[in-house]
Amino acid sequence: MTSGIGTLTETMTPVANDDTSIAATAVAARPIRVTHVIHCLEGGGMELILAAMVRGFRHSAVKTTIITLDGRVGSVGAELRGDVEEIVAHRSSRGWSMLLPLALAVEIRRTRPDVVHLYSGAWYKGALAARLAGVRRVVYTEHGLQQDDHRVAPLLFRLAARLTSEVTAVSELLRQHLIRTAGIPPARVRTIENGVDVDTYTPGEPPPGLRERLEIPREAVVVGSVGRLEVVKAYDVLIRAVASLDDTGARPVYLVLCGAGSQGDALASLARELGVADRVRFAGWTDRPLDFYRLFDVFVLSSRSEGAPMSLMEAMATGTAPVVANVGAIAEILGPALRGQLVPSGDVEALANALARTIESPVSCRRIGEAARERIVERHSFRRMIREYEALYRA
Repeated sequence: MTSGIGTLTETMTPVANDDTSIAATAVAARPIRVTHVIHCLEGGGMELILAAMVRGFRHSAVKTTIITLDGRVGSVGAELRGDVEEIVAHRSSRGWSMLLPLALAVEIRRTRPDVVHLYSGAWYKGALAARLAGVRRVVYTEHGLQQDDHRVAPLLFRLAARLTSEVTAVSELLRQHLIRTAGIPPARVRTIENGVDVDTYTPGEPPPGLRERLEIPREAVVVGSVGRLEVVKAYDVLIRAVASLDDTGARPVYLVLCGAGSQGDALASLARELGVADRVRFAGWTDRPLDFYRLFDVFVLSSRSEGAPMSLMEAMATGTAPVVANVGAIAEILGPALRGQLVPSGDVEALANALARTIESPVSCRRIGEAARERIVERHSFRRMIREYEALYRA
């Protein structure tokens, strides 16, 4: 799970001491039309990043149209109607349309783009359609490791790369994955890391009454996570780790899980089985994750698989100490100074030990949180991400 789209945007004013050297920010703001092609707009991390970009460009010279391939506007798209020129719900047919996507090419041409920006799951078909539509500049961004093991996938990646002007990835791990899988020369693949609004996601107090509403004692340590209650998030591992911690001290440990999903009942049953149901809170879906990040003493991602999770960056920006599984691009996000907060995925004992070490001293926990915020401000500013994409469009 990631945050609501409205809280991810920042102003486009220049930042002092921003070491991102981008020539495009100095040129006159010539209007440029960008058509984004994405599979759906139903609320995943990739979709919310796109939504944040749209809102970040709202008062700029970048004019935006979005085409979805699942035939729906989606919940995220519905919130963006006032921020884009148009959202086209294109029903992408199967079979021959993959080889000759003429209907999609017609839709793209009708939006009159200077640039077509494609996302994971829409690369080959979108790139071919854009070329058929006569678009000269085609950009692709990889947001997550491909799960498709079909033999034809590497071939499609290689063909798509030939049809693409600029290939980007949201982490160095994904960049290397593209180089291997699509056979793209390293010089042709750049990394543009995801960013969060560090002016919104700041340290602070949780809203009055939140702790009381969750029935968490004032003296308790709060460990929490924000994400879908699905197998991939491995919350069963997190519950087992919390259950193994000593709860007899002056600062009992409470776990708060924000999210909804198919594993909700199974996780609640596991908490009862382990005798920690009285210290585990299922808070449900929230469109205000910032409130919970500020409640947590420690933010945990116990996932079996991740890309470059926005929830981790948001939590770190609020100054919450992270303890996270070493999967995907998480080590890149933490950086060298916080490598001690990484644990092997699926290792209950290692996760429990890292939690115990982090919460042992309130001062130490606070310092880890401060280092986490410094890392996000330095490396994962939303403003920097927006400026890099605009430079890419105008190159």
